[in-house]
Amino acid sequence: MDQKIPFTSYDFWAYLSAGFMLLFAVDQAAETKLLMRDSWTLVQAVVAVSVAYTVGQLLASVSSWLFETFLVGKLLGYPRNVLFGQPKAWPWVQRLLPAYFEPLPPETQKAVLEKGKKIGVHKPGEALFWPAHAAGRATPAVSSRMDNFLNLYGFCRNAALVGLMDAAILYWSYLQPKGPEEHLLWARIALFVGLGMTLRYLKFFRHFALEVFTTYAFAKEPEKKP
Repeated sequence: MDQKIPFTSYDFWAYLSAGFMLLFAVDQAAETKLLMRDSWTLVQAVVAVSVAYTVGQLLASVSSWLFETFLVGKLLGYPRNVLFGQPKAWPWVQRLLPAYFEPLPPETQKAVLEKGKKIGVHKPGEALFWPAHAAGRATPAVSSRMDNFLNLYGFCRNAALVGLMDAAILYWSYLQPKGPEEHLLWARIALFVGLGMTLRYLKFFRHFALEVFTTYAFAKEPEKKP
């Protein structure tokens, strides 16, 4: 019988850790102290892990919409467009986040677009991203790097959302009558973590697209059989 642990490293970092961080803030604000017990039974541990994993999955769905669809998609611009000099953000935002908005070198952009034209895609965007993504997946070493960036930006995205939520929960707890003084400090730390992980998310999200397009630009095309 296979006795392997049924969680991948991504499950732990992206889901379980996010779920426990949110449950910890709620536990502290409600003063239930359920997660601060000195000892755990096996049943209690299994229930805690199951709840944290479920909460983490729900948080991932919310963070995907909030960060990828709204923050990136509506306000900043997806890396698949930004890398080709097509951002959505206001100029002052671009100056605030210069690393995110740095485009590919002109030569690399040209190489990617020329390959895209061969399959009927003539401009940057989603239609160009997916053929490039598929080409990268065909190379094991590139696919592994893409998975690493995918896991990193997924973890950072979830942790950013949890940090901001924890900051709000703990600050609300501090404002209550007889609210613990230490909750103000924890709220500030959580806010710092949330903002910091948002920047890390944007970095790795960009690097994921960067890996896709640079591989597509310079990968050798298969030789045609005579």
